[in-house]
Amino acid sequence: MDKNIKRETFYLYVVQISNIVLPLVMIPYLAHVLGVAAFGKVSFAQAISYICIFLVDFGFNFSAARGVGINVDNKKEINKLYSNVQLVKLFIYSVVMVVVFTLSLFINLTSIDRNLMLLGAFSSLCSIVMPVWLFQGLGKNSYVALLNFSARVLSLVLILLFVHSTADVLTAAGLQLLSPLIAGLIMQFILVRKKIAMISREDMSYTAAISITKESYHNFSASFLTLGFTYFNPLIVKYFLGDAALGLYSFADKLANVLRQLYIPLVQATFSNVCTLFQKHNFEKVRKLLLTVLYIFTGLTVIAYLGNVFLGETIIALFFSQAQAISKLLMIMIITQGIISYSMILVNLIIIPAGFSYYLKRIYLMALICYLAAIYPLVHTFGINGVAGSIALVELFIITCFWFFIRKEKILWPNSKS
Repeated sequence: MDKNIKRETFYLYVVQISNIVLPLVMIPYLAHVLGVAAFGKVSFAQAISYICIFLVDFGFNFSAARGVGINVDNKKEINKLYSNVQLVKLFIYSVVMVVVFTLSLFINLTSIDRNLMLLGAFSSLCSIVMPVWLFQGLGKNSYVALLNFSARVLSLVLILLFVHSTADVLTAAGLQLLSPLIAGLIMQFILVRKKIAMISREDMSYTAAISITKESYHNFSASFLTLGFTYFNPLIVKYFLGDAALGLYSFADKLANVLRQLYIPLVQATFSNVCTLFQKHNFEKVRKLLLTVLYIFTGLTVIAYLGNVFLGETIIALFFSQAQAISKLLMIMIITQGIISYSMILVNLIIIPAGFSYYLKRIYLMALICYLAAIYPLVHTFGINGVAGSIALVELFIITCFWFFIRKEKILWPNSKS
């Protein structure tokens, strides 16, 4: 690996491990003081937040990051890209807020659910003030990691101080969802102070904004099709099974997400270098780099699986009486995260850097159709285990299709005759 990648990866993992430990304290605490149903309501607000953030991001986390990675030494081009991406994202955010507010008036929701819905939508502003894509493209993810860590520490401290019962559900949701905004405001100060990127009215133009939006559309439209079997799952659980079931599902999902947090830093630290290697047609180095990432991801997944087998039920029993059910659910989710880690390699480190983003939506559309056909009978038959199992099956289908596409197009082996 390149020295810069090793340094960034090491630093990111040091901070990321801290970011993993904090939720392991926060999640059990919230589950204990709020109760299963109220914990499910907080998860509802988070689901709304994730969906809105996804919409505001509009795929720029990949396409714009790639543009920065290619022009890493061209400050003028980076400023132009940054100015226009932020302009487009601000417009999308405004539309999202209007739509969510309108929906909140017409959907039959309780007062607390309506407030949580609006809070979740508002928190998507962090997608604008915290431009992760910029730092990912520059290979400076440690800035983002450090600020996110600080925000999580602040959130945890405030939650321990002010959240003590079911009545504090809105406070709990607010302290979790709004802390990234504080980190984002500090990030904006750093951007200006260090002159990493500047927003300029001279760099903004309708033509440039439309151009980068079209370029990002392939990533967005492809990822949009994944909403059904990703961010919408908590809403499905809430609708069919209720807040209590959502609380159990979210508890297991957040524990499984700890594993995913271990995957992300390596992908972020490697992305910029992989883009450069594809640009230089250095495919041999790309293959070696990806193989290293594959081994690391596989090792992490196996360790997590064995940890749940031998210790999961015992630890979960400290917080929930349904420890056996949650441990079984967590088992499915860990396997799913392992499959997703391979998908992250295929998509984020091969297909997107190589410029084949257009293919993503074709596969995601087929995956969505399969998911929609399977989700109701699986939920009806297996409950929350059916929801988790449906995601595993869909993700397995996705990585199979991606791998055949990569082999067919010879993306990693352009000089191969067979």
